[in-house]
Amino acid sequence: MDELIEQFAIEARELIQQASEDLMALEANPRARESLESAFRAIHTLKGSVGLFDFGPMAGILHQAEDLLSQARAGKIVVDAALIDPILAIIEWVDDSIDGISQTGGLPEAQEKQATRLLGILNGAVTARDNDAPADAPAAIPDWALSLHQLMSASGAAGQMIAIRYEPHPECFFSGDDPLATISSLPDLRHLTVSLKEPQPLPEKFDPFRCGLLIEAVSGTSLAEAEAVFRLIPDQVKLFVLTVAADKRAGIAPEPASGRSPERQSTTMRVDSTRIDKLVEIAGELVTAKNSLVPLSEEARNHGNGPLAKRILSSHHEIERLVASLYGAVTQARMIPLENTFRRFPRLVRDTSARIGKAVDLVIEGETVEADREIVENLFEPLLHLVRNGLDHGLEPEDDRLKLSKPKRGRLLLRARQRGDQIEIEVADDGRGMDPQRVRAAAVDRGILSESQASTLSETDILQLVFAPGFSTAASISELSGRGVGLDAVHTSVKRLGGTVELQSVPGLGTSFFLKLPISFSMTQLMIVEVGGERYGVPITAIVETHKLPLSAIQSVRAGRAFVLRDRTIPLLHLGELLQVAAPNSQSGDLKVLIVRAGQEDIGVAVDAIAERAETLTRPLAGLLQGVAGIAGTTLLGDGRVLLVLNMEELL
Repeated sequence: MDELIEQFAIEARELIQQASEDLMALEANPRARESLESAFRAIHTLKGSVGLFDFGPMAGILHQAEDLLSQARAGKIVVDAALIDPILAIIEWVDDSIDGISQTGGLPEAQEKQATRLLGILNGAVTARDNDAPADAPAAIPDWALSLHQLMSASGAAGQMIAIRYEPHPECFFSGDDPLATISSLPDLRHLTVSLKEPQPLPEKFDPFRCGLLIEAVSGTSLAEAEAVFRLIPDQVKLFVLTVAADKRAGIAPEPASGRSPERQSTTMRVDSTRIDKLVEIAGELVTAKNSLVPLSEEARNHGNGPLAKRILSSHHEIERLVASLYGAVTQARMIPLENTFRRFPRLVRDTSARIGKAVDLVIEGETVEADREIVENLFEPLLHLVRNGLDHGLEPEDDRLKLSKPKRGRLLLRARQRGDQIEIEVADDGRGMDPQRVRAAAVDRGILSESQASTLSETDILQLVFAPGFSTAASISELSGRGVGLDAVHTSVKRLGGTVELQSVPGLGTSFFLKLPISFSMTQLMIVEVGGERYGVPITAIVETHKLPLSAIQSVRAGRAFVLRDRTIPLLHLGELLQVAAPNSQSGDLKVLIVRAGQEDIGVAVDAIAERAETLTRPLAGLLQGVAGIAGTTLLGDGRVLLVLNMEELL
């Protein structure tokens, strides 16, 4: 791909996302001046970038959209759905075009055919504005207030303020007015400029009894308090409410490429993700090389060279510290905020809820939580299924909600939290919830389990059936659901990322899905175990605890075995049987048992021996071994041997 086209695609996606967010903020608050200005800048910059290439009618369409926003800035048209909808349609069209542009270097034919329709939508919006000529269109921000707004932005101030333009009457002194005393009585005065309304007269023509001042000021007080100060001279004062954003930029070009602050622009740069991945791989190789020093030290000790063994171990500890620091820094470089995924949902929820006729408020929390780039980039698909599930299955239509004494607008929550070395993402709705009996009936009807099996399951277990392949409670197939692949895809995707999905639901109150994922999965803490003369790695995260079990404590339960641990009955399996590599060794002593969590249940897995712990870089299986059940990947031990890393949940 051409380097310029590649750069255009990256920046265009950022500008499209920025414009989308600003337009939806305007939809929620049409008087949000900062959002309007930011949307205009994004469209203007995008149009400029498009103008560098030959993308057919794209530049002209963006120019029309820019004109509409320019009229809104000038107060000539009202900011409402009639303005926002066509511009969002344009943005979506440009967004859909980027992949084709990246591949071919030009506007795809399918997108070019849509250009005439989009121009018609924009022209129709302009015509409708001209015909309507609304009388309640908001007044444009005056030039004097705009100057004060820019001045306060440059100073770093933020919040709502009152801009004041005070032109004292020339005869004000004879009325007992003192303009400077009046303006000084304003609470929270943040800026004051005193100038002459007219050029300074010659000394012989100067009249000391006439006031020729022009006073401009900014106060942090309320509009009511400002009006009270000038209540006796309202004809001499103009007041205007300003809203200054905290991150407003100053001292830079008026049309920047993105909404980031100059400080962030000066301290960040784009790096190809493959370069970061290469550094992670090198750091992993260093970990393997570092681990090889331990058996080397043992070999020196076995040959009677204790001092050499001690020096090797000392070097091992120092290299271990440096490698850990290096790996931590490289891993941190791969971390990106969940905002990169979360910010795609407001527009999706807006469009989908309008299409299905439901009023929905999307609440996003914790978007600044960071995780590994690969995890963040692969989260969109499972979250998309959950959000669609909430919109279609979870939230009731407006009339039904009112009958149930619920707010007419449904609430969809997308929240992220960090818990130790994991992130927890919650997708919750305040809709109808899940009826376990309905889920049970649907599972039986679709042949997922028999009636006898369904009757033995608890309500909690029954709800987990929604993740089964082919499961759906929808009576018919719609655009959003009914095919039985949504929640199954969620479970598969999250499992592939090394996470789990949990479901909580209360009929009539709503449903919550909890996705628990590792923050980073490049480096793995392993417990190395021995079975049948072979060594295997078990991720530490899969092990609840280890236990030394006397043979006398093992009891036969039907066709299996179990033991009691702290008043709980734990099923007992042998890792050799699970792997089908060797029969369990007959032992006269105690069994070494790993207590492993499988779903909501703890299971004991016996091994021949527990060797040691190791921190390694696990590589996924490739070639003939790819897709082998129960094997998560491979890694290299310090002595050069290949170690298979087990996926305990799949084995069990």
